[in-house]
Amino acid sequence: MTIESILAITDFTPSSEHALDRAALLAARHGARLRLIHFAEEPHRFFSDPVARLSQRARQLARRHGIRAQTVERQPATPDAVLQEALNAHLLVMGPMWQRRWRNFYRGTTLDQLVHGTPCPLLVVKQPAERAYGPVLVAVDLSPRATELVAYARHFTSLSGLQLFHTIDTIDESRLRSADVSFEAIRANRLESRQQARDRLLQLTHTLGVAGSAVAFDVGNGDPAYQTAVQQQATGADLVVVGKRTVSALARFLTGSVAQRLAKWAGSDVLVVPFDALPSPAPQMANPA
Repeated sequence: MTIESILAITDFTPSSEHALDRAALLAARHGARLRLIHFAEEPHRFFSDPVARLSQRARQLARRHGIRAQTVERQPATPDAVLQEALNAHLLVMGPMWQRRWRNFYRGTTLDQLVHGTPCPLLVVKQPAERAYGPVLVAVDLSPRATELVAYARHFTSLSGLQLFHTIDTIDESRLRSADVSFEAIRANRLESRQQARDRLLQLTHTLGVAGSAVAFDVGNGDPAYQTAVQQQATGADLVVVGKRTVSALARFLTGSVAQRLAKWAGSDVLVVPFDALPSPAPQMANPA
């Protein structure tokens, strides 16, 4: 999956300006067309004509990076309007917009709405875009889509910059405890699950056509979003890549998806990739029995 068109959101705050800078860097790297759209959670007091300001930023970025940049003159923009524009993009870029409006409380923050509804990969930018991404941490669940997710992550860093991380959910372990299974049996199950996960990660690197030593990988235990955020901090990764499945409206409201929580908790930029946007997995990547 190539990146030929990038849609970037700005409300002219410093955090969203970082998002524009990152979007421009990526547009230059991939030869992509950059489109800018203005969306503000609250009316901006300093710009009476945000479209004119947006056009000025597009010209600045085009000159600075040697890219094609234009504006989306759609006012007033709403999260739904942004998602509609994203149908024609290969990547959506935004800053961390956390505000939750009481009249639409059940829909969550702007970030929640865009993470849930995006039809294309969504990059949440939290850090200044001073250089290309270095280490990239890919949170993999070892599903048939893992290969495509890692392949997409390679658009953002070199092969040697990739780090794969899988978290073993401890729900099954909790069930064993509730069934009064011995500590030794639980520990043995934990070690076996960890070894199986490491074997699967090694298999994944071979499926990607690289030697196992070329791509670092690790396994954790616990909540996938929290443990991945901890791993990002420990490794100093510039970017975390996570796949997104469709979840029910009730689950989104009560706990949020792994992608939603990771987009909030990680200290680095976060790339949320809808599995539906990835190519269909090859038959040989089906889970082994």
